[in-house]
Amino acid sequence: MKNAYSPALQTLLLASYLIADNKKEEASLLLDALEPTDDITRICVQSLRGQHHLSAPLYVATPQAEDKQINVFDLVLRSVPPVEQVSRQALVRMLELYAGFDSFTHLNIGIGKGRFEVKMLEELAASRGPLPHFIRIVGIDVDGQSLEEAGRDIRATAERLFPATTRVEYVSVCAFAEAVDASVWNGIREHDTNVLGAISAFTLHHIPTAEKRSAVIRQVADCNPELFVLLEPDADHFTEHLPARLMNCFHLFDGIFKQVDQNELSPAEAQAIKYTFFGREIQDILSLREEKRSEKHERADVWAGRLQEAGFRLQPVPAPDGRKSPFKTKDRLRMVQDPHRRFTTTVFEGIPMVAMLTARRS
Repeated sequence: MKNAYSPALQTLLLASYLIADNKKEEASLLLDALEPTDDITRICVQSLRGQHHLSAPLYVATPQAEDKQINVFDLVLRSVPPVEQVSRQALVRMLELYAGFDSFTHLNIGIGKGRFEVKMLEELAASRGPLPHFIRIVGIDVDGQSLEEAGRDIRATAERLFPATTRVEYVSVCAFAEAVDASVWNGIREHDTNVLGAISAFTLHHIPTAEKRSAVIRQVADCNPELFVLLEPDADHFTEHLPARLMNCFHLFDGIFKQVDQNELSPAEAQAIKYTFFGREIQDILSLREEKRSEKHERADVWAGRLQEAGFRLQPVPAPDGRKSPFKTKDRLRMVQDPHRRFTTTVFEGIPMVAMLTARRS
């Protein structure tokens, strides 16, 4: 691994051990002597310096602010290859599911601004197959402003692209996934359409405990979706051990930043991705008290186990050219299937990045 034991990372790791040992003054001396030459080291230094200074999870700290993370997510989708690759694969799978049905219900847990659904409607309208007569889109999100924007864009897209014979209904649910009312789940379960599909992208890791994550996945399973697609970073930031978290965090985001640099973005775009979006995640991972952290990413095999325990049957994602695994996607990024064929993960320089899990009810 190229940067596994670089001098900067060794210093960061030692500082994290000192902080974990409550020797913060010694850690500060180490960090003061470090002169970062790259963005990942600079953000990690800032985050370790800021231990316990933050009062709330960053993704909800300023829900009305203009610079909140969701406003940068479109740029992340376009410019961060592992995120773009799994998002595209997810869209393909959902479109395959809905093709040919006269009606369907689509559930998105963490819908954000509804960009996935707008793209889904655009591609569905452009397809050569018969169009459904009824589409229901159910969006769950904690950000009411984003839910409203999603509704406007979904309705505008439907009016622009679909004939009067196709009705598109949008249902918004403003709540944390673990706090969604039982009546909402009942309504989804009794959807009265030909098929139900569900997706959650980069959302469920915000649920604070393993028990609540399992409970949400069981709720989804109880709705009997024909397909559930789960996209999550493939890294362990759930651990309470700060040095392990630091190492996992450094490797994941170092790989992401390298890929961002390869894309030759404008300085403002690269800054927004690294600092406004992922920089805040790194701060959350390394700065917040354990009970306040929200970016508690887990390995894909942990998510796979939860899905199986809830009664889902996991399915591998086929490579575009029919090969099994691994297959190249862009530059040095590869999509690799789990040896047990439970999920597909993107890998860059030997480090897992983002995973995609596709599941059906057993």
